[in-house]
Amino acid sequence: MGEDTANIPKCMITLDGRSLLDRCIESLKIAGFEYKDIGIVSGYKHEILHEKIQTLGLKHFHNSNWETTNMVSSLLTGDEWLHKEPCIVCYSDIIFHPNVVIRLIASNSEIVITSFTGYWELWQKRFSDPLDDLETFKSRNGWLIEIGKKPKYKDDIQGQYMGILYFKPSGWEKVKQTIERPMTWPLEKLDLTTLLHHLVEQGHGVRTIECCEQWYEFDSISDIKTYPVQITNNNS
Repeated sequence: MGEDTANIPKCMITLDGRSLLDRCIESLKIAGFEYKDIGIVSGYKHEILHEKIQTLGLKHFHNSNWETTNMVSSLLTGDEWLHKEPCIVCYSDIIFHPNVVIRLIASNSEIVITSFTGYWELWQKRFSDPLDDLETFKSRNGWLIEIGKKPKYKDDIQGQYMGILYFKPSGWEKVKQTIERPMTWPLEKLDLTTLLHHLVEQGHGVRTIECCEQWYEFDSISDIKTYPVQITNNNS
């Protein structure tokens, strides 16, 4: 995001006058969560988030090693919640419809992720060649069988991983078992897509749910310029 995130964390980027984080929290609220049920994992420029966390009464987890670690290390800071009760996990640089979360909760599986079916049209707006940025995503009978590889053809991609996940405590235990075994990346460098790949590789089932509801991710300044005219209210 360049200069736009020189003084703020990415989740505080504004779109049509509202931060990505505020939009994320709104979707969770509409899906039935109270503020006390929502936790934020902070890292870069975490002090910017303190006032919002305190005002809303959110739970604060902090990855003090954010400069040298990746997303799985940040997620592990939330073990206090994840090993006790079912949890929704979502990235903070996305916009998503509340129904996506409602469908995850209703799935009642140990580990569940959503996939966006409208990915190709969206990526055509973002990139001259969508395959340059997209990764493989394949499922069979509602179970993930491949994710995160470089696709050769459009058919290698049955959907777009959305950065929204559901873990039961038993599913979280499988995550912890997985990261204790040898992996292609060291734990501190592990992202969630690679974690999902290893879960599947080690035989732990990951349920997939196809979603056509509104969803956008923000990876660049051009995304900010691409989306505003398409954004609707989260509860529409």
